[in-house]
Amino acid sequence: MANGNTIYAGLSKLNGQPVKAIVTGTNTTSKNTKTGDMAQMWIMSSVERPTDAAKSGADASVCGECPHRPLLAKTTGKKPCYVNLGQAPNGIFKAKYAPALSSSHGTTPLLDKPVRLGAYGEPTALPFELVQEAVDNATGHTGYTHQWRDARFASFAKLCMASVDSESEASEAQDNGWRTFRVRSKEDALMPGEINCPASKESGYLTNCADCQLCSGTTRKAKNISIIEH
Repeated sequence: MANGNTIYAGLSKLNGQPVKAIVTGTNTTSKNTKTGDMAQMWIMSSVERPTDAAKSGADASVCGECPHRPLLAKTTGKKPCYVNLGQAPNGIFKAKYAPALSSSHGTTPLLDKPVRLGAYGEPTALPFELVQEAVDNATGHTGYTHQWRDARFASFAKLCMASVDSESEASEAQDNGWRTFRVRSKEDALMPGEINCPASKESGYLTNCADCQLCSGTTRKAKNISIIEH
């Protein structure tokens, strides 16, 4: 068995298609200098490996209407998602993981580190209660969603940042109760109530995600976050 746990195998809350979710890094230390040592939640189609799902459109079950989905990016004009599907996601899809055992703390692993919701895939594809349990069983979390306009997922504002690509989107999401994570060009200024990502180049890499955890939805009473497109 690979190092990690399957925490969900069922139907996507986005479109009702089969998906699975795996938490990795439960017993190892991450060497990712940007995120720091965090457990990673991977959410993917159960039917096709991620590279194939991105080509066929089956990734809609875990990416929804994200404008950076490879097929949608061809029409939205947005950059395709930065996740290299041929590396970790494909490997995780093929590996065998033990299910997290049901216990007094639920069915997600009890972690001594923060968890990154959606290293690949939308947290909103999963039952909210399961995602909340994963957060409760960790020492903190980060999370993002492009589904912030969908009223079905309003509860996720507590746990996730609204991923936005413009000032108008940021204002719209904030007006609807979300904190925002805005990707901007280097020519664009920060909006009022917004700060640079402390783990970014433009902030001088002051910290990492594991230590910062500002990107944790409305559980943090903090400013909105922005990062320069890279």
